[in-house]
Amino acid sequence: MEIRKILVPTDFSANAQVALDAAVELARPLGASLHLLHVIHLPVQISPIEGMSLPVAYWEGLRRFADSRLAEQKAKVVAQGIACTTESIEDIASFAISEAAKRQHSDLIVMGSRGLTGLKHFALGSVAERTVRAAECPVLTVKHAAKLSELNTILVPVDFSDPSDAALALAKSIVRRLGRGHLILAHAYYIPAELQQYVMRNDGFVQRISMGVSRELDKLVAALRAEGISAESATVEGTPERVIQDLVHSKKVDLVALGTHGRRGMSHLMLGSVAERVLRFSEVPVLTVRAKPAQS
Repeated sequence: MEIRKILVPTDFSANAQVALDAAVELARPLGASLHLLHVIHLPVQISPIEGMSLPVAYWEGLRRFADSRLAEQKAKVVAQGIACTTESIEDIASFAISEAAKRQHSDLIVMGSRGLTGLKHFALGSVAERTVRAAECPVLTVKHAAKLSELNTILVPVDFSDPSDAALALAKSIVRRLGRGHLILAHAYYIPAELQQYVMRNDGFVQRISMGVSRELDKLVAALRAEGISAESATVEGTPERVIQDLVHSKKVDLVALGTHGRRGMSHLMLGSVAERVLRFSEVPVLTVRAKPAQS
């Protein structure tokens, strides 16, 4: 997969500026263009009560402000030799972002993430997390300044699913285009509480699983090295999010690239998403990738 067009949502906050800077960092070596998107919406706390509407002049003022800021940001991007277009629309942010990505045929969305936790996260969620759930193209979420053009180590969690394969393919593509980078393929395994008694009665069960997974990872690493890509593997016991967090610190990872199944509705409510939990707590950029739907 090639990254040629990057969608960058912005609300003109410091967090959004960090994402824009990261997108510029990535676009330059990839030869990609940027499309800046601002979604005009009312915060919940100032939404008009039912039956009332805001003056047209209010919305016009918001749009003029947005277009002015977008023009400023576009000028700075273009001055760095990167093609850039802009758009401002009135909509719900997460829905508008995923729809704009489809409309613009974007290969990647780059956006900031505030990493809400606790009650605030439960009540408000996260635009970034909802975008990850809805978007069909990969989403790169960034919390802190990141020199993506100089990244050295990409962690790719592997569970041998289609989304996992898609994440690995994109990580390979980025490494090739940048002409640098080391991939760490990691698999996390753990025994759910309801299966622990069974496992205790079957000596060597965990070891056999671990060895089998390690063999499969070794095959993937060998294939990458045959293509001239630096790579290693790690099979670690523990929950996926904990293993990912530990490897990020111990291996000095610059980027996590992982697949997501994009669960919605009741399935998402009951099962959640490893990708979203990693996104919420990761201090390094997180690239989430969904598998392409099968062609009929």
